[in-house]
Amino acid sequence: MTARINGQGFRPVETSGAHRTEGPKAGAGHASAESTAPQAGETVNITRSALLLARLEEVVRAAPTVDAEKVGAIKAAVSAGTYAIDDQSVADNMIRLDRELLG
Repeated sequence: MTARINGQGFRPVETSGAHRTEGPKAGAGHASAESTAPQAGETVNITRSALLLARLEEVVRAAPTVDAEKVGAIKAAVSAGTYAIDDQSVADNMIRLDRELLG
């Protein structure tokens, strides 16, 4: 069982995601009541969604922020009135994205 954080407090939920059981910690007998360190035998469950979000964060961090040269070229083409939009390609990509999100 894990605790879901939903902005309104914690509530226990059952998950089928990955989990890890902490073994005995060195000095665990000296932990105070105020300690937030995991106690021996506590289990941490990570949902599939959390694992996917962590992977997505890695991919986003690795992606280049902005291709300034490409942005400049598009701005110049728009200003000159020569920027061509492939409406069929835009529509196809929107349909593909919609199917990915729903599928």
